[in-house]
Amino acid sequence: MARRSSRSKPGLDLISELPEDLKHKILERLDTRSAAKTALVSRQWKDVWLRHGQLAFDWHDCHGEDEFVSVVKTITNVLLLRTGPVKRFSFSIYREFDTPEQSDVDVWCRFLSRNGIEQLYLGILPHPDSENLTIPSCIFSCQTIKRLYVEAVDFCGPVCAPHGSILSGVTSIIFTAVEFKAKASGIRGVNIPNLEELILHACRRIDNFVFSAPKLKSLTVVYTFSRIELKWFELHLLRIKTLCLTIDSILVKPESIIQEWFPTAMNLQVIKLHGFAFLCQKHIVLVIQLLKKCPNLLELGIEIEPKSQVRYYEEEEQEETDLPDLSISKDPSRWFDDRDLCELKSVKMESFNGLREEVAFIKTILSRSPALEEVIIKESVDIDTSLASKFKRKITTFACASPKAEVIFTDTEYLVSSVKSLHPDF
Repeated sequence: MARRSSRSKPGLDLISELPEDLKHKILERLDTRSAAKTALVSRQWKDVWLRHGQLAFDWHDCHGEDEFVSVVKTITNVLLLRTGPVKRFSFSIYREFDTPEQSDVDVWCRFLSRNGIEQLYLGILPHPDSENLTIPSCIFSCQTIKRLYVEAVDFCGPVCAPHGSILSGVTSIIFTAVEFKAKASGIRGVNIPNLEELILHACRRIDNFVFSAPKLKSLTVVYTFSRIELKWFELHLLRIKTLCLTIDSILVKPESIIQEWFPTAMNLQVIKLHGFAFLCQKHIVLVIQLLKKCPNLLELGIEIEPKSQVRYYEEEEQEETDLPDLSISKDPSRWFDDRDLCELKSVKMESFNGLREEVAFIKTILSRSPALEEVIIKESVDIDTSLASKFKRKITTFACASPKAEVIFTDTEYLVSSVKSLHPDF
């Protein structure tokens, strides 16, 4: 019997005979330029490449306008040659020159909206002398998109929304550095029926974005460039379970007005607050009223404003003469009654400066939270060592309403989860 050779036959193309699903997994591991080159391997690989539905174009390394124009043409050609649906599309570029034009992005999005797009990222950072592009109107009527992330591309809204709804399939939206254009019929009062998570990061004119989202569970509004009236939050506070907020993003009014527009947030279980200045009276007004309106709150996270910002708030406070006196240092026990903070289990404070106002807040939380299990504190990097030791000893002696309550000091990074990385995992 002839002995079978363990060597492959000369010229046998094993890589082209790989299963198609394995080929797609290989392409997913490659950047788009490298993935496109696989089309040169064989006819089988070319067919797989043309059906490949995950495309990511990150063009921050273009040199010269000619190369930039070539990039735009390449993306258009890659899309128009697809023989299968494109489920994931990511485009990130710094607009150093005058391209891509709005018409280029419109063409791409029209193709994607008709070919099964599920996850879409558009990041077009403009040249300082250029205006932002706008989200193509076809995106609002696309029914297949589930996750949408837009950076530095402005929101003008559709001319009209069928049945008052837009983005009917979307469950998650991230808008970064987006401006919501002037109040027009296409941007106000729309319904996003399946939206569960909304993140607005460094956006402008959010008051212009008036919408309803009956399934909304998580709302993040951080580092905005203009303050938002509390009325904007009214409908969403009735539904959401998680709220992440930069406190200075809110336009604070006297207590009577705050109470008028602050509905009881029965579903709200997690609150994460950024930029809390304990010496700022309007911050205190907002936070106390918010906590009193959340009877089922389980987790509270606070990122404290650095000491360097204290003078800014003290100067601004001189104009705020109509706010109620809720000074922390006077009588913190009067902030809450027996109906407040009953379910609170966890409190996390990041960038603790050792101010007496911060210590008074911790003391009040410990004395008013019967279900509390932990208070985790991360000190500011520039806190005085001797001061830190003094307040550590003092805090651990405070009376606790809960027998399970424990005060923990930690060095954990990002203790209060912030918007560290917003880019979806493509």
